[in-house]
Amino acid sequence: MYRTDKEELTIEEIAEFVKKHKTVAERYKELQDYYIGKHKILKAEEKANGVPNNKIVNPFPRYITDTLVGYFVGQPISYISKTDKNKLLEQLQPVFDYSDEQEENLELAKICSIKGKAYEVVYRDEQAQIRFNEIEPEEMFIIYDMKLNPSMKYAVRFYTVGEGEEKSDIIEVYDIAKVTIYKQEDDKFTVIEEQQHTFGDVPVVEYLNNKEEQGDFEQVMTLIDAYNTAQSNTLNDMEQFTDAYLVLVNLFDTNSADLKKAREDRTFLLGGDGDAKWLTKDVNDSWIENYKNRIKQDIHKFSYTPDMQDEAFGNNLSGVSIRYKILAMEQIRSNKERKFKKGLQRRIELICNSLSIQKDLDTFTEINIKFSNTLPQNVFELSQTIQNLQPILSKETLVSLLPFIENASEELQKKEAELDSEVSVSYNFGKNQQNVDNKDGDIVGEDN
Repeated sequence: MYRTDKEELTIEEIAEFVKKHKTVAERYKELQDYYIGKHKILKAEEKANGVPNNKIVNPFPRYITDTLVGYFVGQPISYISKTDKNKLLEQLQPVFDYSDEQEENLELAKICSIKGKAYEVVYRDEQAQIRFNEIEPEEMFIIYDMKLNPSMKYAVRFYTVGEGEEKSDIIEVYDIAKVTIYKQEDDKFTVIEEQQHTFGDVPVVEYLNNKEEQGDFEQVMTLIDAYNTAQSNTLNDMEQFTDAYLVLVNLFDTNSADLKKAREDRTFLLGGDGDAKWLTKDVNDSWIENYKNRIKQDIHKFSYTPDMQDEAFGNNLSGVSIRYKILAMEQIRSNKERKFKKGLQRRIELICNSLSIQKDLDTFTEINIKFSNTLPQNVFELSQTIQNLQPILSKETLVSLLPFIENASEELQKKEAELDSEVSVSYNFGKNQQNVDNKDGDIVGEDN
C-alpha cells in the first residue's frame, strides 16, 4: 500500500511512485506467466548433447484459479433491495447491463485469483453513459492518506503508447474531482487532457483477493516447480532407458564394422568368456511415484482446491458429504466474498453519486449483495425449504435463494405482471360469458 501525509502531490512526486510500482509489477507478470503456462522449468539450462532434457509444464495454476473463480462467481451475483422500493435497482440495472456487469465481475475475480488484487475504473463514455472496466494491477495503483482508516487520495494508471521514436509514456491521475492525463518525455511532463467528473470520490475501485494481496496459487508455486521437475526427470529416465548402451564383455577385437554387421544380422557371435547385455539405469518406480503423488496432494492441500479426479469424489456421495470434502474451498470462497463485496459496494456508491445529480435516489446501502456457489442443488428440497420459510421471510428473499434466478426483484415483477394478465383474461372471459347468457335469455323471453 502506498501512502502519503502530504495534502497534495506534484506530478513529479507521483512519477516516483510509478517508478517504485514498476519494480513490484514484475511479480504480477510472473504470476500471469504461470497462469498461461510459462513456468520456471522452461528457462532451465540445456544439457549436454544426447542427454534428454524434457521440460514438462503441469498447468496447476490455471486449474486452481479456474476452479476457485468458477466456484466463487460461476453463478451470477444478485442484488436485493432491503426495502419495498426497487427504484434504486431499477436505476442501476441499465448501468450494469451497459457494462456487462456479470462478465466484469468474472474478470475481476480472475485477476484477483491470479495476482491478488484488481482495479476498476468507473467513468462516463462519449455518450455520457456510466461504465466501469477492469484494470490490471501492474498498470495501476492507489495512493492513500495516513489516517487510521485510510482513504484514497489518488489512483494512478500508467502505460506506453506508440512504437519506436513515437513511443511515449502516459500517466493518468484520478482524484476526488478530476482526471488529469500527462505525457512523460524524459523528466518533463505535459498535460494532455483534464476532465472533471461527477462521482464524488476517486472513481476507482480496488478489489482484494485476501488481506495479504496474494494470488490463489502463489504459495504453491515452488511445489508446482518441483512437480514439473519430477515429471520431466521421469520422462528423461524413460528416454534414457530406451537409448540404453550395449555392453560387450571380453570382445576387445570388436570394431564398428562388426557392430554394423551385428545390427544388420541381428546376431552376435560370442566366445566362451564373451557376453553382451544392455546397460540400464536402476530406477525405483514406486519411490518416484509416491514422491510425485505427495507433491500433488500438497499442491491441492495448500491451495485449498480439491482434486476432482480423486477417488474420494465418488458418484454416490450425498450433498453433505461433498460439502465436507470441499470445506476448505468453501472457507476460501467466504473470505473472497467479504473482500469482493466491499469493492462492489464502492462501485454502487460511485454510480449512485453520479446518478444522484440527475434524480433523487435511495442510499447505496439499501442494496444487499448475494453470492451463490456452484455446487449442485437439490431444487426439490430447496423448494420445500422455501415453502417452510414463507411465514418468516419476504418473497424477494425467498426467490433469491433459487440458484437459477439472477434477479429476484425482476422475477417478482414478471410474476406480478403474469398474474395481472391472468386476472384480466379471466375477468374479460367472465364478462363475455355473462353477455352471452343475457343475450340468450332475451331470446328465450321473446319466444315465450
